[in-house]
Amino acid sequence: MDSHFRDELLGLTRSTKTVDCHSHTCLRRDYYKAGPRNLFNLMSYFERDIQGTTGKSSAELYREASSDEERWQILQRVLSRTRNVSYWRHNVVMYKELFGMEGDELDDDNWSAVNQQILEKSADPNWYDHVTTEICNLRTQVRNIPWFEDWEPEYFTAVLRMESALQLHQQNTRERLEAHLDRSLTDLSSLKKALADLTEEYQQQGAVGIKLAHAYGRTLDSQPVSDQTATRIFESALQGEELSRNDVKQFQDHLIFFLAGLAGEMDLVFQIHTGVQANWGHIPDSNPLLLLPLLRSHRNTRFDLFHAGYPFSREMGMLGKHYPNVWLNMCWMYVITMEGSRQTLSEWIDLVPGERLLGFGSDVGWPEMIYAHLVMARSCLADVLATKVERDFLSRTAARDLLHRMLYQNPVELYGLSE
Repeated sequence: MDSHFRDELLGLTRSTKTVDCHSHTCLRRDYYKAGPRNLFNLMSYFERDIQGTTGKSSAELYREASSDEERWQILQRVLSRTRNVSYWRHNVVMYKELFGMEGDELDDDNWSAVNQQILEKSADPNWYDHVTTEICNLRTQVRNIPWFEDWEPEYFTAVLRMESALQLHQQNTRERLEAHLDRSLTDLSSLKKALADLTEEYQQQGAVGIKLAHAYGRTLDSQPVSDQTATRIFESALQGEELSRNDVKQFQDHLIFFLAGLAGEMDLVFQIHTGVQANWGHIPDSNPLLLLPLLRSHRNTRFDLFHAGYPFSREMGMLGKHYPNVWLNMCWMYVITMEGSRQTLSEWIDLVPGERLLGFGSDVGWPEMIYAHLVMARSCLADVLATKVERDFLSRTAARDLLHRMLYQNPVELYGLSE
C-alpha cells in the first residue's frame, strides 16, 4: 500500500463534511437530562458481548457494586475474556481520541482518569455540539424517529420508523394511531389512508424516508398478497379474532408492499435493516436476497439497505450491481468488523456504481460513539482506496471522488438534502 497516498486520503476523510446515514443518537436535550456519563454507562454495542459472555446486562453486573472501584473490578473481569472484539475496540478508540487515555488498553493505571474525563466533559453544556459539529464534522444525522415523536432539526434529518404499521392487527397499536389522527380505522382502506397521512405529516416536517427493521422479529421474505386476502384478515382482527401465524405474515407482507409503493409515490427513501442481528437473533431472516420480490415489484422506489447485509455482504453487492433502485449502506459495519468492512468495500467498489455507495452510518446512541466509529470508518476507507489504487488499477482521481461521494455527495443526493 502507498502509505503517502493513504495519508492523503485519511486527511481528506477528516476534512470532508460527512452525512451520518443512520443515527439513533440521543437528542441533545435528553443527553443533558440524563446527567453526566461515566465509564460504566457510556457504552454501545459492547453491551451485547457483556450479556453474551456473562448472561447479564452491565446494569445487573454492577447492581451489587457500591463504588466505581468495584465496578471497575467487575468490568476488568469481563474484559479479560472479551477485549479482542471490535465492539470493545470501538470503546478504546473513544477513550483514546476523546478522553485522553494513555496506553493502548484500559487498565488499572488509567481507568480512573478516563472515568473522570468522561464525567467532566459530558457535563459541559458545549460538549454535545463540540463533538457532533466540530470534531465529527457532520452535515447531519439521518435519524430514526418512532411514531409520534419529534427530533432536533439542527442535528438530525428524520426517517419515520414503520414497524408499528406491521402491528396494526393489534388493537392497542390501532388505538394509538387513531388517537393521533383523530379518526377510526374501520377497514383496510382507512388503515392505508391513515398510514399515508401519517407519513405525509412527517414528510411535511422534513422527513426524507421511512424505515423498517422487521428482520429482528420475522423474515425479510415478503410476497405479494391480494387486497381481498388482506381485507379478510384485517376484518378478523377488528372483530377480535385471534389470527394465525400465517395470517399475520400475509397481513404484514401486504403492508410492506404497500409501504414500498407509498415511498415511491411520495419520493421517499425506504430504509431496511438487513444482516447483523442481536443476541439469539435468527440470522437467515435478515439475508437481503429475501427482499428480491419487493425490489423487483417497486422499481421506482429507492431502497437503502443497511449494515452491508453482513454476513451476506457479497450477496448485497450483487443486489447493488443488478438493481439500480438499491443503495448499499455501510452503517454499523466498521464497529462490527473492520476487516470485514475492508473486504466488503473492496468488492463493492469493483461491482457497484460509486453513486450508490453510502460510506458511513454511526448507528449508536451517544455522540462520543459517533466519533469513535468515524475514526474506524476513515481508517478502513483510506486503507481500501489506497490499496485499490496500488493493486487494482483504480485511479487516484477515482479514489478521491469515491471518498467524497461515499461520505457526502451520495447521501445528500439520495436523501434530497440541501447543499
